[in-house]
Amino acid sequence: MTLLNSFATLGANVPAPGSPFVVRGAEGRFAAHYRIMGFDLYLKLSGRDTQEQVSVFTGVYRRHDGPPLHVHYQQDEEFYILEGEFLVQVGEEKYTLKAGDLIFLPRNIPHGFLVLSETAKMLFLTQPSGTTEAFFQQLSRLGSTASLEQVQQLHLAHNLKIVGPRVRAG
Repeated sequence: MTLLNSFATLGANVPAPGSPFVVRGAEGRFAAHYRIMGFDLYLKLSGRDTQEQVSVFTGVYRRHDGPPLHVHYQQDEEFYILEGEFLVQVGEEKYTLKAGDLIFLPRNIPHGFLVLSETAKMLFLTQPSGTTEAFFQQLSRLGSTASLEQVQQLHLAHNLKIVGPRVRAG
């Protein structure tokens, strides 16, 4: 109890490297909050915290949210569903996932998701961290008026590639 209370009074949420820390529900590590394609992502654990081994994010979504099919060339990814229902495509396979389900997405295999429920939340990890955090930061800066070419160029700069349309139900 004392440990949690002492961190709550820090305010800056930036303890010394190797120190424990708490990131509250609607917060992001280092205040990192990204608005991408209409949904909100929060950095929870940074590559800076893990010697670039893993980055952890939460996403808050609405019905029909989801990225286009894309591929990570240097990172594996895991999705852990916290709330709601998602349709996840990995290669040619589609999986319906609900709260408590986890899916492993190996690098070099196209994947994407579609939110099926009214609202949904997901915790996801990329490993190693690579440039995932920088990618989300730059993607959020592009805004909703970015062209597909601009978005694809950003993907390519971060060893990712858009390889197809958004996931469709059915």
